[in-house]
Amino acid sequence: MDLRKIPLFEMMARRMNWLGARQQVLATNIANADTPGYKPRDVKPLDFAAMANGHMVPAPPLAPTMTHPAHLASLATQAGAKQEKDKHPIETSISGNAVTLEEELMKANQTSSDYEITTNLYHKHLAMIREALGH
Repeated sequence: MDLRKIPLFEMMARRMNWLGARQQVLATNIANADTPGYKPRDVKPLDFAAMANGHMVPAPPLAPTMTHPAHLASLATQAGAKQEKDKHPIETSISGNAVTLEEELMKANQTSSDYEITTNLYHKHLAMIREALGH
């Protein structure tokens, strides 16, 4: 049985992939907290309502983004990071760095909790299917 063909499992897998990509981006933000001119990034939020209504579109190919031409692209920047142009940072240092460690750590903690919840939900639904099949 291919669980990826069951919409609920497909949505949970997609959510876990998104959460993993977000955690990478947030870790990059935290790692660059002292980099002059660095602006924090985040991934585009998932539209759960569209996923639930069956309007899931394939994920676009991920392109790396760089803050400076001399920098090498990291895996986190390839995970769909985007500049938060609309958001005004709470504080910006003299060097132009807009990363607020407290905010990034709160986002990382929430992302970790969401991943754990989604994983538990995935396991419980899998156990329910196994029970129904008599395994």
